[in-house]
Amino acid sequence: MYAQDTLGLGHVRRSATIARALLAQREDAAVLLASKSPWAATLAESDRFDVIKLPAHLARATLSGDERTAESSELHALRRAILREAVARFRPDVVLVDNEPLGFRGELGEALAAAPPGCRFVFGMRDVVDDPGRTAEQWARLGVLEALEERFDRIIVYGHPEVVDTLAVYALPDALRAKARYAGYVCAPPADIDRDALRAQLGLGDEPMVLVTGGGGEDAIGLLTATLEAAARLDGARLVLVTGPFMREEDRARVAELAAPGGHLVRERLDVIAALAACQAAATMGGYNTLVEAIMLGRRPVVIPRATHKREQLMRAQAFAERDLAYCLAPDTLTTEALAGALERELTAARPLDARAYLDEHGRRTASLLLEAAQ
Repeated sequence: MYAQDTLGLGHVRRSATIARALLAQREDAAVLLASKSPWAATLAESDRFDVIKLPAHLARATLSGDERTAESSELHALRRAILREAVARFRPDVVLVDNEPLGFRGELGEALAAAPPGCRFVFGMRDVVDDPGRTAEQWARLGVLEALEERFDRIIVYGHPEVVDTLAVYALPDALRAKARYAGYVCAPPADIDRDALRAQLGLGDEPMVLVTGGGGEDAIGLLTATLEAAARLDGARLVLVTGPFMREEDRARVAELAAPGGHLVRERLDVIAALAACQAAATMGGYNTLVEAIMLGRRPVVIPRATHKREQLMRAQAFAERDLAYCLAPDTLTTEALAGALERELTAARPLDARAYLDEHGRRTASLLLEAAQ
């Protein structure tokens, strides 16, 4: 498995869920996961599941711009070599490539060529990649469609066509559609959640709890501060703000400063799945895992998508909102009143939500499709 994550957690967590399902379905299976994420190694809990930590860019302040460029080029070459040797020596029956078919800047190209005879390549495609026009331009520049047609045996879409018709949105040609299967939104429902224990751990009583989480946190400051501004309009609610491990220290300090007067709680890390189950409302960004885990638990999140040139989160949030799975508040039209109003609706008049038809629980269907591709 190849999961392209540097700071984020989403791709490696999804890959680990699929790996566990695969190992459960086949006792003779083994999984080797390659990723730049520093968290990947913490997910390998089995003697049949191991991780290759790919080297990432080393942000050293002493380097000049030219030196950083040279270092980046050398690290890219090193990752290409590691991936090539991993495929050549591990001799996998199936290679699952998550999100970027040719890897970051094409770093999987040599691995594709080094694969043993009979090795099957599978592209794990998110429900939303990015703006369709921008994605088409990037894929044309990298030769992605040609690689998918010539080298990949299957495309597994981590989504449901009634929420996002991914194959239509990205206008995949008929030859690729014939290889594609929708698996559903990959998630891992916990066997048991002790909501009361989490509330006791946080020191909460009977007051309504609003969870505010921005994933890894590297760009979540806007979400957290906007929700703190809206909190004054929420009668008696306590905010639990999860900054994530990648938020800058100065931003984390700013959140703590703003939260203190209202008695709101700030945590760098928290069991977000347990918190989603324990809360009465949730404000999130539009990342895949966060939204899927929210609807998995019957929670309709209030989503403020990432405000960048990338449209992935906005597109997903809008699609979820159209299916009444979430509220979407686009950053360019966000107001304190709108945010407070959406949270208040969830706190006082939440409607039941059963999204199981859209989910691939524990990644079992994805694992079955991988095993099928290996035949």
